[in-house]
Amino acid sequence: MSFELIEGVVLGKAALEGVKTSFSVGEDHLIDSVLSAELIRPLLDSAVKLLPEPHFFFIELPCTEDEEKELRSSKNDPAHYKVYYLDGCTKPVTHAIITRYGELLINDGLTRFGFGSNSSDEEIYVLDYQQVQIYADDDRFVPLFERLGAERVEEVKTVWENFTPENVGVSFAVEIEGETTADIPENLKSEGMYYAETRANE
Repeated sequence: MSFELIEGVVLGKAALEGVKTSFSVGEDHLIDSVLSAELIRPLLDSAVKLLPEPHFFFIELPCTEDEEKELRSSKNDPAHYKVYYLDGCTKPVTHAIITRYGELLINDGLTRFGFGSNSSDEEIYVLDYQQVQIYADDDRFVPLFERLGAERVEEVKTVWENFTPENVGVSFAVEIEGETTADIPENLKSEGMYYAETRANE
């Protein structure tokens, strides 16, 4: 199975060495995975159905260059993300968010996002470089990865492990039909989406 990249990521062959569609199950039913681009949307569609209602949707947007100048005291300080939440979503609302913004969210190389349950600690988290984690109360999410053809391994290998000063990845924002992920919090503000915090990327 070939490993496809999202639109907002450029990687050399060395960065993809040993990286494959795979998942591992750790303590407390934590699932860690790396997924080929075309599999992320099907996983989200299936996984959110298993979350107890009500749901929440969150998005982490990188701070702008000007914002970072205010937040960082030196160039060695970590970058920062602005975190937004939309609470109290029904399953149809969650599905509507994925339908409306899924392609944009998944393909943007700078944005992290996810869905969780307001009635449990369970959460689906889509991170950088196509890493997806699920924090679950049991193993009911495992068959979703198996149906996608993901290989179960002891420990998932991510592209981060292949990066060196000479071999790095490039991530960038994407625009689809005139929209970027930065538009999402404003678009959903009338539905109750709110700014929660600015978080260091540590």
